[in-house]
Amino acid sequence: MPSVPQTYTISDFIEWNSKKQLLLAPDFQRGSVWSPSAKVFLIDTILNDYPIPQVYFRTNIDPVSQSMLREVVDGQQRLRAILEFASGKLKLTSKAPRHRGKTYQDLDVEDQELFLSYKIPAVQLINASNADVLEIFARLNSYSVKVTPAELRHAEYSEPVKWAIYDATREWHVLWDTYKLVSVRDSVRLKNTSLIAELFMALDDGLDDGGEHAINKYYKTRKDEEEEYFKPLRERMDLIIREILDNAEEGFKDTTFFDAPNFLALFCAVGFLRGFLPNSRATIEIEGLAGVGVDWQIGRVRLAEFAQAFDEQDDEVQRYAFFVAASKSTTHRISSRKPRFQALVKALHRNVAA
Repeated sequence: MPSVPQTYTISDFIEWNSKKQLLLAPDFQRGSVWSPSAKVFLIDTILNDYPIPQVYFRTNIDPVSQSMLREVVDGQQRLRAILEFASGKLKLTSKAPRHRGKTYQDLDVEDQELFLSYKIPAVQLINASNADVLEIFARLNSYSVKVTPAELRHAEYSEPVKWAIYDATREWHVLWDTYKLVSVRDSVRLKNTSLIAELFMALDDGLDDGGEHAINKYYKTRKDEEEEYFKPLRERMDLIIREILDNAEEGFKDTTFFDAPNFLALFCAVGFLRGFLPNSRATIEIEGLAGVGVDWQIGRVRLAEFAQAFDEQDDEVQRYAFFVAASKSTTHRISSRKPRFQALVKALHRNVAA
């Protein structure tokens, strides 16, 4: 059973489909389940000439009829989206900002040519049996690196909750590129989406327990929400992040506040003082400070003191004891988050002693 790696253009797949030489729903594949957003994102990837994963298909050759039938064994969703767009049935949305509102027929000739000539990497399994196909995928999967929870969510969900978080992660790339809130290695594994998800969760429900289990629950409970639901959350998130970065002094990005756990605490403190954060278990005892505003002139001094105390691991000084001790403990539990959050709220509010 030969396996032949090759590349084929999108026009090849269109031709095979029109001649009924392409089977998109063999026993190996699920039914069509991609959301419109996922389809548009793929088309945008192609129109930007970025690579997409290879597809696998079993090529059954009949020497008597001199015909070939290609059964897609991996990549059905991608090919369905491509063929749907090529037929004019898929209109691009905000997930394809350069071509928003366009169908294939609305594209410039140059973009149509780019789309049709785009090369898709593929592996042909010539006259492979079902057992051969299953064996191949068992072997491929045996070499796979275990996926992270963030990667699993990105693969599992196609609803607006995923795209709201993913788009924010991508557009706030300065947090990873410049401020190194999440390392490049972890960003490749989509762990930066976990931090952005926590920011959405705090703005939506208030600061509480976090971590991957809580993020999974948030995706699940928000999967039926439309895109409009997340827009005000995103707007508030952008305002808070921009305010923090605008007030970050030279060297501040090298402090604990640009480690993900304490950045989250700082984000929530600023959001709470701006009136953007709902009350939760973390705000008990300080509800009266919600929306009173931030004094960055004093706050910058106090944040520097917090950072120095953290660097020196000085939890003997009463003024910073709760913050330093809580920063040493698990970062996902409310028992650790609450004292750090409340200490920062008090540090950033001009009328309350830290």
